Amino acid sequence: MKCRFKILFILFFLTPQFSLHAGDFEDYTWWNKTHNYDGVSPWTSYLKTSAAWFGPNAMAPPSLNKALINNQFRLELRPEFHYSKGDQTVDLFTSLHIPLAKNVDFHIHIVPVEYFQLDSATRHQRYVRHIDASGVEGGDFWFGTNFQIFNEKKHGIDVLASAYFKTASGTGLEYARFTDAPGYYLSFSFGKYVGRNLQKDNRPFRFYGHLGFFAYQTWDFLHNQNDCVLYGAGVQWKNAGIQAHLEWNGYLGYLNNGDRPSVLNFKLGTNNRIVNYHLTLQNGIHDYEYFTMGIGVSVHFGKPISN
Repeated sequence: MKCRFKILFILFFLTPQFSLHAGDFEDYTWWNKTHNYDGVSPWTSYLKTSAAWFGPNAMAPPSLNKALINNQFRLELRPEFHYSKGDQTVDLFTSLHIPLAKNVDFHIHIVPVEYFQLDSATRHQRYVRHIDASGVEGGDFWFGTNFQIFNEKKHGIDVLASAYFKTASGTGLEYARFTDAPGYYLSFSFGKYVGRNLQKDNRPFRFYGHLGFFAYQTWDFLHNQNDCVLYGAGVQWKNAGIQAHLEWNGYLGYLNNGDRPSVLNFKLGTNNRIVNYHLTLQNGIHDYEYFTMGIGVSVHFGKPISN
């Protein structure tokens, strides 16, 4: 157990968050002229703090959790490539689920490092402060807890309550990569198996979704917080050796400034007891102009919690 928490500490608390660029030290006269800077306001007030105007990892729609609790430690590592017309990004997504009780787990995730390159048009649209809009940055640290409220075997449906928090730990605000501002979301997840004997595991279909509230701090003087409605739905199919997921999720912000991202996600992977591999494909539908591909591995370890 001590060894496991040492691994956790190294991965999530000592992972370096890089900020490497060729043009960090430069004269901002070009930026002032390009964006008609008034010479008084903080440059951050020009930023559009929303999913459409930041990097792919800044304010992406929260993932669905299928309304299930992890009863084992689960570590996931997933290199990803994000492509849009003016922004190419390569990163490493890391995630760790920690079981606390039969009906409670704790979840942390972070993109510790991403490399990006923007074209000049995207640099201008996002008010990036540097001419050379490329480099390496580190992402925000997220943590949250999931509570099982209802169980399908007893109540006919799984219901989960979740509370997640984003720290202002990401770097690269001057490159519009991460917001350097906190956020949180509260949600209820629902899930149910269809066409399945609950005592067996023979090719089940599972339908699931979530609804909730998402809020984050902005750099706008007039609206320093954006309040959003969180939504999502998905379906899972699996058998003894393979599983597939199709999901649609997003959120609706009230500022309507690129804060209504919606994405479609497909995931295909193995279905083993300890080590699993998966391919993830995601396409932005609205306010999220990225196509994403990820190839990941997840590892379950530790004795399952049963009481």
